[in-house]
Amino acid sequence: MAAAQRCYRHPGEETRITCSACDRPICTDCMVQASVGIKCPECAKMPRGARAGVMRPHQIAKALLAGVLVAVAGIPVVYMIFQIGWFSFILSAAAGYGGGTLVYRAGGRNGGPISVAVSVAAVLIAFLPFLLPPLLIGDFPAMIAIPALLAALFAGLANRK
Repeated sequence: MAAAQRCYRHPGEETRITCSACDRPICTDCMVQASVGIKCPECAKMPRGARAGVMRPHQIAKALLAGVLVAVAGIPVVYMIFQIGWFSFILSAAAGYGGGTLVYRAGGRNGGPISVAVSVAAVLIAFLPFLLPPLLIGDFPAMIAIPALLAALFAGLANRK
Protein backbone atom coordinates (compact mmCIF):
# COMPACT_ATOMS: atom_id res chain seq x y z
CA MET A 1 0.00 0.00 0.00
CA ALA A 2 1.30 3.45 -0.88
CA ALA A 3 2.53 5.70 1.90
CA ALA A 4 0.54 8.81 2.62
CA GLN A 5 1.82 11.97 0.96
CA ARG A 6 0.91 15.64 1.26
CA CYS A 7 -1.27 17.44 -1.28
CA TYR A 8 0.85 19.76 -3.41
CA ARG A 9 -1.80 22.51 -3.11
CA HIS A 10 -2.72 21.91 0.56
CA PRO A 11 0.43 20.79 2.43
CA GLY A 12 -1.59 20.14 5.60
CA GLU A 13 -3.73 17.46 3.92
CA GLU A 14 -2.52 13.86 3.82
CA THR A 15 -3.51 11.86 0.75
CA ARG A 16 -2.90 8.61 -1.09
CA ILE A 17 -4.33 9.96 -4.35
CA THR A 18 -2.11 11.08 -7.23
CA CYS A 19 -2.90 12.78 -10.53
CA SER A 20 -3.09 10.24 -13.36
CA ALA A 21 -1.29 12.64 -15.70
CA CYS A 22 1.53 14.19 -13.66
CA ASP A 23 1.76 11.91 -10.59
CA ARG A 24 1.52 14.79 -8.08
CA PRO A 25 -0.26 13.98 -4.79
CA ILE A 26 -3.72 15.61 -4.53
CA CYS A 27 -6.32 15.71 -1.78
CA THR A 28 -10.01 14.99 -2.25
CA ASP A 29 -10.76 18.73 -2.39
CA CYS A 30 -8.40 19.21 -5.34
CA MET A 31 -9.08 16.07 -7.34
CA VAL A 32 -11.07 16.30 -10.56
CA GLN A 33 -12.73 13.16 -11.91
CA ALA A 34 -11.84 12.87 -15.60
CA SER A 35 -12.68 10.22 -18.19
CA VAL A 36 -9.16 8.81 -17.84
CA GLY A 37 -8.91 8.87 -14.06
CA ILE A 38 -8.38 11.39 -11.29
CA LYS A 39 -6.43 14.52 -12.22
CA CYS A 40 -5.14 17.62 -10.50
CA PRO A 41 -6.88 20.90 -11.41
CA GLU A 42 -4.07 22.00 -13.77
CA CYS A 43 -3.99 18.76 -15.76
CA ALA A 44 -7.81 18.59 -15.86
CA LYS A 45 -7.89 21.99 -17.63
CA MET A 46 -5.63 20.77 -20.45
CA PRO A 47 -7.20 19.21 -23.53
CA ARG A 48 -6.62 15.52 -24.12
CA GLY A 49 -3.16 14.90 -25.62
CA ALA A 50 -1.80 18.31 -24.56
CA ARG A 51 0.55 16.69 -22.03
CA ALA A 52 2.21 14.37 -24.56
CA GLY A 53 5.92 15.09 -24.57
CA VAL A 54 5.80 17.42 -21.55
CA MET A 55 8.06 16.19 -18.79
CA ARG A 56 8.41 17.65 -15.32
CA PRO A 57 11.89 17.95 -13.77
CA HIS A 58 11.46 14.83 -11.61
CA GLN A 59 10.38 12.85 -14.69
CA ILE A 60 13.43 14.06 -16.60
CA ALA A 61 15.64 12.99 -13.69
CA LYS A 62 14.02 9.54 -13.62
CA ALA A 63 14.42 9.19 -17.40
CA LEU A 64 18.11 10.16 -17.16
CA LEU A 65 18.64 7.68 -14.33
CA ALA A 66 16.95 4.95 -16.38
CA GLY A 67 19.15 5.96 -19.34
CA VAL A 68 22.29 5.50 -17.24
CA LEU A 69 20.99 2.11 -16.13
CA VAL A 70 20.30 1.10 -19.74
CA ALA A 71 23.76 2.24 -20.84
CA VAL A 72 25.62 0.44 -18.03
CA ALA A 73 23.53 -2.74 -18.02
CA GLY A 74 23.46 -2.72 -21.81
CA ILE A 75 27.20 -3.32 -22.24
CA PRO A 76 27.10 -6.98 -21.08
CA VAL A 77 23.82 -7.45 -22.97
CA VAL A 78 25.43 -6.20 -26.18
CA TYR A 79 28.43 -8.47 -25.58
CA MET A 80 26.11 -11.48 -25.28
CA ILE A 81 24.16 -10.41 -28.38
CA PHE A 82 27.32 -10.38 -30.49
CA GLN A 83 28.17 -13.93 -29.44
CA ILE A 84 25.12 -15.19 -31.35
CA GLY A 85 26.04 -14.18 -34.90
CA TRP A 86 23.51 -13.14 -37.55
CA PHE A 87 20.66 -13.33 -35.07
CA SER A 88 22.24 -10.29 -33.41
CA PHE A 89 20.29 -7.97 -35.74
CA ILE A 90 16.94 -9.09 -34.33
CA LEU A 91 18.18 -9.23 -30.74
CA SER A 92 19.69 -5.75 -31.04
CA ALA A 93 16.36 -4.34 -32.21
CA ALA A 94 14.57 -6.10 -29.32
CA ALA A 95 17.14 -4.90 -26.77
CA GLY A 96 16.89 -1.33 -28.10
CA TYR A 97 13.11 -1.43 -27.87
CA GLY A 98 13.34 -2.77 -24.32
CA GLY A 99 15.79 -0.05 -23.28
CA GLY A 100 13.63 2.62 -24.88
CA THR A 101 10.54 1.29 -23.13
CA LEU A 102 12.32 1.38 -19.76
CA VAL A 103 13.28 5.04 -20.24
CA TYR A 104 9.78 5.87 -21.55
CA ARG A 105 8.10 4.35 -18.49
CA ALA A 106 10.59 5.85 -16.02
CA GLY A 107 9.98 9.28 -17.55
CA GLY A 108 6.26 9.17 -16.83
CA ARG A 109 5.12 7.72 -20.17
CA ASN A 110 5.09 11.14 -21.79
CA GLY A 111 7.51 10.44 -24.61
CA GLY A 112 8.71 13.56 -26.32
CA PRO A 113 12.14 14.66 -27.50
CA ILE A 114 13.89 14.37 -24.14
CA SER A 115 12.79 10.79 -23.63
CA VAL A 116 13.70 9.83 -27.20
CA ALA A 117 17.14 11.46 -26.91
CA VAL A 118 17.90 9.75 -23.60
CA SER A 119 16.80 6.36 -24.97
CA VAL A 120 18.80 6.62 -28.18
CA ALA A 121 21.92 7.93 -26.41
CA ALA A 122 21.77 5.22 -23.73
CA VAL A 123 21.50 2.45 -26.31
CA LEU A 124 24.32 3.86 -28.43
CA ILE A 125 26.54 4.24 -25.35
CA ALA A 126 26.02 0.52 -24.64
CA PHE A 127 27.38 -0.25 -28.13
CA LEU A 128 30.28 2.23 -27.88
CA PRO A 129 32.87 -0.13 -26.29
CA PHE A 130 32.45 -2.44 -29.29
CA LEU A 131 32.35 0.29 -31.95
CA LEU A 132 35.16 2.54 -30.75
CA PRO A 133 38.25 0.25 -30.93
CA PRO A 134 37.79 -0.68 -34.62
CA LEU A 135 36.99 2.93 -35.51
CA LEU A 136 40.16 4.13 -33.80
CA ILE A 137 42.33 1.87 -35.97
CA GLY A 138 40.56 3.01 -39.14
CA ASP A 139 38.23 0.06 -39.68
CA PHE A 140 34.45 0.42 -40.09
CA PRO A 141 32.72 -2.39 -38.16
CA ALA A 142 29.52 -2.77 -40.21
CA MET A 143 28.53 -5.91 -38.33
CA ILE A 144 28.51 -3.83 -35.13
CA ALA A 145 27.31 -0.49 -36.53
CA ILE A 146 24.17 -1.85 -38.21
CA PRO A 147 22.85 -3.60 -35.07
CA ALA A 148 23.71 -0.45 -33.05
CA LEU A 149 21.69 1.72 -35.44
CA LEU A 150 18.80 -0.77 -35.38
CA ALA A 151 18.83 -0.75 -31.57
CA ALA A 152 18.89 3.07 -31.51
CA LEU A 153 16.02 3.25 -34.01
CA PHE A 154 13.86 0.87 -31.97
CA ALA A 155 14.76 2.67 -28.73
CA GLY A 156 13.41 5.87 -30.25
CA LEU A 157 10.31 4.12 -31.57
CA ALA A 158 9.55 2.76 -28.09
CA ASN A 159 8.95 6.35 -26.97
CA ARG A 160 6.27 7.03 -29.58
CA LYS A 161 3.42 5.12 -27.94
